[in-house]
Amino acid sequence: MPPSILQLSDMNAGGITISPRAPEPISVVTTSLKKRKRPPMIEIPNALQVTGSASGKFTPTNFESRSNGVFSSSGFGVGVCSVKGRKSFMEDTHTIISESNTKKGFFGVYDGHGGSKAAEFVAKNLHLNVFDLLEKCSENTTTEEIVKAAFLKTDDEFLKQGLESGACCVTALIKQNEVFVSNLGDCRAVLSRKGKAEPLTKEHKASHVDEHKRIQDKGGYVELHRGTWRVHGVLAVSRSIGDAHLKDWVVGEPETEILRLTDDLEYLVLASDGLWDEVGNQEAIDVVIRCMTNLPPKLKNVYRVKRMKQRVYNNRKESENDKQHKDRQVVSFVNRAKTWAQNQDPNQNQDQDHGLTANGLVDACKELVNLAVKRGSLDDITVMILDLKSFR
Repeated sequence: MPPSILQLSDMNAGGITISPRAPEPISVVTTSLKKRKRPPMIEIPNALQVTGSASGKFTPTNFESRSNGVFSSSGFGVGVCSVKGRKSFMEDTHTIISESNTKKGFFGVYDGHGGSKAAEFVAKNLHLNVFDLLEKCSENTTTEEIVKAAFLKTDDEFLKQGLESGACCVTALIKQNEVFVSNLGDCRAVLSRKGKAEPLTKEHKASHVDEHKRIQDKGGYVELHRGTWRVHGVLAVSRSIGDAHLKDWVVGEPETEILRLTDDLEYLVLASDGLWDEVGNQEAIDVVIRCMTNLPPKLKNVYRVKRMKQRVYNNRKESENDKQHKDRQVVSFVNRAKTWAQNQDPNQNQDQDHGLTANGLVDACKELVNLAVKRGSLDDITVMILDLKSFR
């Protein structure tokens, strides 16, 4: 058994006596300022413990090197591409509800953290809650209020599952001639208006003054940990779906921007922070415009004719006042959305008539993903691009 410190004090090694060190006096500085009482520490799930950074920077030359985690698809007026980051499993998910014969559509990109359960749950349920509330709510309820209620309902439903994880979200609901863009956390939506980039969302991060104050006003605190401000020293985002252990401070209430579908609106980019950490807003829009501008002339003509036919069809459909015809068309959009979700094949295009143009959107998504990976992004990346001209 090794000797204790007190025993070592009686030993003499080469004439040097080792004795316990006397404690130094501690000076106490008093202040007239009243210090705010810090809330007690909470138990943090293992899945959300912050881990050290990987040794060495992973900078593949092309996202195809992550081929086991690459996914791309398209639908009417939309393309998407996802790539898995350095984690062993993918935490990003997305939703596309797009039909060429209706003026409704729902699109979402979801960035999970602490696991993929929350992101997967949101991808399956958020759009259903939106469409369900659109049908059930009174005419006096605004669409913005409906979207907010759908987010909160989805959050509440996931918390009841008793699962650990959270998800940041960015969504676009197209309804008649309006687009409702909503977000939670650090996903972002960027609009192309006549070639100029306009960010439509504001990131909800613990480092932002307004979010910092909101958390403190509710009895929480924000702490700098490993170079990033985090809620209770754990989570960098201040709003999300899930994160039950921080739910008193990390809320599921989104912020929504409303746009009219005018002729100057071109493209809408929805993406997780894996893209935006490396690629700027205007840079992303420039890539999209270049990819779509470089489409073959024959493809452009086909695309233009299809859009014109679609507009004529929509206008004719609106002008029909025959009640019997309308009765035959009364099919709930939420039921169509459920049918779509059950029958879709994620490995194929959702709308073959627009497959050629959709390929242009997918190519733009792939180029943006590739650009972020080349610059060293280690996170999961999901990029979705909407051609707003298709929905006018």
